[in-house]
Order: sequence, then C-alpha cells, then structure tokens
Amino acid sequence: MPLYNIEHSFPLSGSQKQDLAERITKLHAHTFTTPSIFVQVKFYQQDASAHNHFIGGVYSEASINRIVAYVRASSSRTKEAWDKLAQQIEQAWYIVVGEASDDEEGDKKKDDDNGSTETEKKAKELLSVGFLPGMIIREKGYPIPEAGQEEGWIKQFRKEFEEKATLGDEGFKNMLDEINERDDLKAWRA
Repeated sequence: MPLYNIEHSFPLSGSQKQDLAERITKLHAHTFTTPSIFVQVKFYQQDASAHNHFIGGVYSEASINRIVAYVRASSSRTKEAWDKLAQQIEQAWYIVVGEASDDEEGDKKKDDDNGSTETEKKAKELLSVGFLPGMIIREKGYPIPEAGQEEGWIKQFRKEFEEKATLGDEGFKNMLDEINERDDLKAWRA
C-alpha cells in the first residue's frame, strides 16, 4: 500500500530513521483511517559528493533530502488532506533532524534558534514531499482495496488474516491487534 521513499544526503542515525518512520506511519494511518501495517517507509542514503543531483541539466551541490510516496488515490482523499499530510511530514522531518521541536501541547514549531549553523541548516533542508498516485493490484497474495474501502476488505478477508496471524505471521497479527486497539477502527472489528 503506501510506500514512502526517503532519499537523504543528510546522514540519519538508526534512531532518527526509526523516529521518522514511526511519525510518517502514524500520520498516514490516522489521516486516512488505515492500519499502520499498510504503511512502508524505506530510506536511501544519497552521497552528495557523487554528482548524482542535477537541476536543469546542471550539477547541483544542494542537499538531496526528499520524501516521495507511492499511494492509492481516491475521491475520498482530498487535495487538502494530502496538503496537510505533506506539511505534517515536512514538520516531522525537521523535528527528527533537530530543526524544529514539539511544544508541551504537542504542537510542532520551527526552532530558528537551535544552534545550527547556516551550512548545517542547508544540509538538513527538505527539498520536497510528494505523493504519486498509483494502483497496486495485489500485495501478500491479496487484492488491494480501493483507497477508502479498507473496512470492507478487512471484513472480507478477516478469517484468513486471523488464520495467518495464528500461524505466526507478525504483520497480520499486528494489524488485527491494532484494529482491536484503535478507536477509529472499531467499526472494522465486526
């Protein structure tokens, strides 16, 4: 289902990758009311000195930090929802790389006085967050539901998912546990 590819020339530690993956997963899952197991995040470290980044056909030394996601689109997922999600993901990036902070109320705010030099800020700059709509037909042996139709899909295949979970498939077990725990997914339990 959604696959977030994170290309980054700014080096991220393992804990930073974990933090960003968790933030993106939670944002996507709660924005579109879907189990978090549907969300995949993959990191690609870019070597800025390898001359792999060109703008207008000209080599650029600019940072190569971008997040591009392959997603399922539908009329129930509005441009406004995508815009808001992109903004939240961008903010999550800046929190993870130390250029923004969460305040006590959970609101995120840019931290202009965090001690980073201009060079460090430039290296951490996120070039873009983008979503590429696509159609994924099958995953893990199952037909993929249209975006917004996950509830019916879960109900249709629930017994098979429960069987796979019983046989030790952690992905299906985690998905079913999440459906049982999240209030916004309680309609899916029946």
